[in-house]
Amino acid sequence: MTEHFSSPQWVDLVRGVAADEIAGAMNAHLGGGCLDCVESYRLWNGMAVFAHAERALTPPEDAVRVARSYLAQQVFASSHQSPGSSRSLASAIIATLLFDSVKAAPAGVRAAASAYSRHLLFAARSLAIDVHIDAAAQAGAFVLAGQIIDKSRPDGPFARATVSLLEGDITIGTFETNEFGEFQFTFELRTNLTLQVTLDHDVVTLPLDTLTDSSNPSSRDKE
Repeated sequence: MTEHFSSPQWVDLVRGVAADEIAGAMNAHLGGGCLDCVESYRLWNGMAVFAHAERALTPPEDAVRVARSYLAQQVFASSHQSPGSSRSLASAIIATLLFDSVKAAPAGVRAAASAYSRHLLFAARSLAIDVHIDAAAQAGAFVLAGQIIDKSRPDGPFARATVSLLEGDITIGTFETNEFGEFQFTFELRTNLTLQVTLDHDVVTLPLDTLTDSSNPSSRDKE
């Protein structure tokens, strides 16, 4: 051999689809100690091993739900953009849960405290989103109240946001915040809940899977 084998040929070899004659010549070439081809073989063989192992991986259900929610927000943003707008489609941001009153409470008092009330605090970029969930007077119903604070504009007026509660891809209800960034509505506890905040062409997603997590005493009491 006076020439090296090509990358497509090495890919066929590591995938086991190279013709017997070509595979024999390539293996003989490797045995001859060609450093460039040995390196190419190691690279593509490593890729083949990685691809084979990846097929056996199953992503966590929480990650799948977040990904589906992310895609749903992109569709929502696209469908709500005004015709002829030159601005880019809304960006989707997944908020980070900073505080959960159930996890913060001592274990001995969690059941008593979380059966009637829940406090969650989320953050996304310059936004802080404070959410309180309490049992409503009607059996099986809960009141979700919250406030959105934009830390980048502490002294300026709050740009009103649209807040939607979704179960999977289905919108349960949509509400608008007041001039203080406050919102409130009543809902029935369901699985796969997501709170969506649309503000200044940005869409912020707040996964509420923690409300129906079977490991939390409050979710078992409410269900």
